[in-house]
Amino acid sequence: MRLPVRIVLGLAVAVLVAALGVPPALGQGVTTSTLSGSVTDQSGGVLPGATVTAVHTPSGTTYETVTQADGRFTFLAVRTGGPYVVKAAMNGFKTEEQQGFIIGLGQTTQVKFVLEIQSLQETVTVTGQSPLIETTRAGTAENVSTQTLEALPTISRSLTDFARVSPYFNATSSNDGETFLSVAGRNNRYNNIQVDGAVNNDLFGLSSSGTPGGVAGTQPISLDAIAELQLIVSPYDVRQGGFSGGGVNAITRSGANDLHGTGYYYFRNQNWVGVGPAETKVSTFGEKQGGASVGGPIKKNVAFYFGNFDLGRKQTPNGFSADGSSGQTFGYVPELQQVLDITKNRYGYDPAAAGQDPLKETIRDQNSNKVFVRTDFNLSTAHHLTARYNYIDAFQDVGSTGARPTSSLTTTTGWRTSSTRSSPS
Repeated sequence: MRLPVRIVLGLAVAVLVAALGVPPALGQGVTTSTLSGSVTDQSGGVLPGATVTAVHTPSGTTYETVTQADGRFTFLAVRTGGPYVVKAAMNGFKTEEQQGFIIGLGQTTQVKFVLEIQSLQETVTVTGQSPLIETTRAGTAENVSTQTLEALPTISRSLTDFARVSPYFNATSSNDGETFLSVAGRNNRYNNIQVDGAVNNDLFGLSSSGTPGGVAGTQPISLDAIAELQLIVSPYDVRQGGFSGGGVNAITRSGANDLHGTGYYYFRNQNWVGVGPAETKVSTFGEKQGGASVGGPIKKNVAFYFGNFDLGRKQTPNGFSADGSSGQTFGYVPELQQVLDITKNRYGYDPAAAGQDPLKETIRDQNSNKVFVRTDFNLSTAHHLTARYNYIDAFQDVGSTGARPTSSLTTTTGWRTSSTRSSPS
């Protein structure tokens, strides 16, 4: 069978692009940082051809370049975080080393070297810090570092909890309990969420939160797998686009030369909640979440791994009971009992689950399983390879009239399951 010429040409181009490693023409966002600066002598003259080396200390990732005719150098797409050790060297001049630089996601850090004429063999070491004012940032943005993610408290362990550090980001809860972000007054449907440059929006618009997995009450990725967040408002960076509200740009953790890991477990139930004004106790509920992560070297300074799993188990009362024993009182007990008697005696159907009273408050189940794996390889000073896999499997019970009914009451057998399962790589 002979294929049309246009199909053959299309396949040939696709194979060529894959072989050359050319990235597709899609908006990948910002997942790295930039390190730039200048090298001059003591009189202020520029030094072209000087060798500049930058080393990401935790992983040993090395970048190398030479200064241009104006004495300036630039490292594009370097790893975020740090600390970095940056060294400038040139024949006839003393080698100067600066260290302690921490580079934020999407930021540009400036390093200036002033080399002395070499008279004796010695090395000058200078400890530097990133400036407080970022003059190269393309638009309003707020960075949430790893230290901030670990220090700030959170109950839901969601990205929206940490977006509150920016005054432009307002987290609001919808009627069904989901939390969404409004940026500078814009509707959350105009926002954009990226994880490692890949878009993680709710493409079908089924969830009020605007994130995949929102209908199942889960998050698009485990919080313990996030290394840093960047909260973006009105960017004019050509690498950021496709939205008119705000952007949540997240990058994931990776391994390093040192073995490190975390473990966590959270639990709460009705015993941690007080009674309301009418002395009505909260119905039985339980919320458990736990997980662990580990990262380390496969081969020092060359290959690294990171893995995380996160499990959530939640049982939540729907907030209403017909007899008023817990939650808000729905009432209409005689009418509901009449309907229950008719369904059981005439049609042989019991609207209540086994061992449960349909007039009392019902409990909704909500489970979530997350797995994240990432590997990084330093192929050379100019080539780095990253492969990652993110898996989510979650569900929650949803009533036919919503999670908080006001004009109708859902019995224990009237809930349906809303689930999500995804594995973007």
